Amino acid sequence: MSRVSRPRGEGQALTEFALILPVLLLALMIILDFGRAIYAYNAISNAARIGGRTAIVNQTPTEIRARAIAQATALGIDPSSTSCPPSGTSGVCIEFRNATLTGPCTGVSTLGCVAQVTVKYSFTPFTPIIGQILGPVPMTSQTQQAIESSCTSGGGIACPIP
Repeated sequence: MSRVSRPRGEGQALTEFALILPVLLLALMIILDFGRAIYAYNAISNAARIGGRTAIVNQTPTEIRARAIAQATALGIDPSSTSCPPSGTSGVCIEFRNATLTGPCTGVSTLGCVAQVTVKYSFTPFTPIIGQILGPVPMTSQTQQAIESSCTSGGGIACPIP
């Protein structure tokens, strides 16, 4: 009775694949997390920019906050956070500063003042290893725009919304 010899490398490819698969999956998840972080930063930057654009023609804080949050809907920014700077994990801060940015804007008219809108978000990676190493990553974006027209929705007059 003779034995038929088989090549010894039959299981080698499967073993190599099993060893390299976790490394490939980790690399893929890190790339996805990096893309999510870039998206989150771009979203809060755009939210701050839109909030600033709204603030230069309409100084109503609820309108400014609503427009900023609407630009970053996928992030779930907390609409109830009104402290400056935002104290929680996310929020929108609206301040009206004097032209030199050294103090608050005073006077009846806000013309000549600067609207400063800050958006805060806490990014959490979903990759387990990266999430444990980094933890939540706080991101903030701020825009400053000179006020072009004074309007606070008083007297039943609708203020413009860009």
